[in-house]
Amino acid sequence: MIDQKDRAYYAQRAAEELELALAATDSEAKAAHRELQRAYLERASIGDRPVSAPEVVG
Repeated sequence: MIDQKDRAYYAQRAAEELELALAATDSEAKAAHRELQRAYLERASIGDRPVSAPEVVG
């Protein structure tokens, strides 16, 4: 789980990536910044996701 300080960092990074996406003139750069923005927003809103090991059946 991430703490409040980390959430603030990820929210700030998401805002920065949004600004970069809006300012980008290259479509690939714009898409990359949007992808990073979504990842930072997700991390800010829910924190780290627990990594589960694949279930072995049989």
